[in-house]
Amino acid sequence: MKKFLSVILCGVVVFTLAACGKTEVKDTATKSEVKDESTVATKVEKPAATVAPTVTPAVKNEDIKSREVVLYFSDDQAMYFASEKRTITSPTAKSIVEELVKGPVTKSGSTAKTYATLPTSLQVSDVQIKEKIAYVNLKGELKVNGSAGEQMALFSIVNTLVLDKELGITKVQFLLAGEKVKSIGGQYDVSEPMSENKEMMK
Repeated sequence: MKKFLSVILCGVVVFTLAACGKTEVKDTATKSEVKDESTVATKVEKPAATVAPTVTPAVKNEDIKSREVVLYFSDDQAMYFASEKRTITSPTAKSIVEELVKGPVTKSGSTAKTYATLPTSLQVSDVQIKEKIAYVNLKGELKVNGSAGEQMALFSIVNTLVLDKELGITKVQFLLAGEKVKSIGGQYDVSEPMSENKEMMK
């Protein structure tokens, strides 16, 4: 009888221990599942990083400035200057001299007669402004006819640059291949900076 009771008690103890073990495993599994679900939820809630598109600023037309300049060419008597107004985009001292080299433009309906003062083959290396003096650097000699033609050619450049108040130039120094010379046309002394010639203005 005692052996029978002992067997029954042992069976009850084993069953109880087995039941407790299953409960703990189930609880552990449940906690692990809850933890995994919490981690997944956290990852989903984070917003994806966005990359802002690169925008290239457009070039505004008003940034490109142009203005009207006055160019001085010869009149029909080759004694005085005749003015011509011309609009130039982003005008500089060099670009203005280059417009003089191109010669006058005959406008339809205009009665004014203007004549070129510079040969179209004349090449301007550079024009630099230092302390209100424009240094006009020419690549080659000035080839014109006679002393009167040379004077007209030189002062068409000088008067055009000095009388343009936007440039702020008071005198012009001519250079040949970057060097000061006595003459660039063989007749007129250009060794010193030159002021405008008001006597040639009408």
